[in-house]
Amino acid sequence: MMNRLRIIAERCSGCRICELMCSMVHHDGAFNPRKALICVEINRTPQIDTPISEIDIPHVCLQCEPAPCVESCLPNAFEKDEDLEVWKIDQELCTGCQACVDECQYGMIVMDNDRAMKCDLCDGDPVCVRYCPTEALILE
Repeated sequence: MMNRLRIIAERCSGCRICELMCSMVHHDGAFNPRKALICVEINRTPQIDTPISEIDIPHVCLQCEPAPCVESCLPNAFEKDEDLEVWKIDQELCTGCQACVDECQYGMIVMDNDRAMKCDLCDGDPVCVRYCPTEALILE
């Protein structure tokens, strides 16, 4: 079975520590949530009756199968990590064409230094899961 991140939205406090830690690990120690491979959407206009799960909403790569991002990649820069059963992007093969970015309907592929990046589950020990103070993220 494929490894995936599961979100328990009711537990998310919107602290965005997951974004900070993800960006730090994947971008040479830089704390930059815009470069994170996880995204916490903040509902800026919650009402008194808004469910907790709709105030702070984490978004992660769903590790789609079949994966439209992989199928759209002309230079075949995606490779399957057989141990984790997730798709990873080979930075040496990525040409920065952004076809995978356009194809991901969830917006979970980001460009950095003209190369596409997506969640690789931190090689099986996702830093977002490790540092989430409310345990809103779980690796399954």
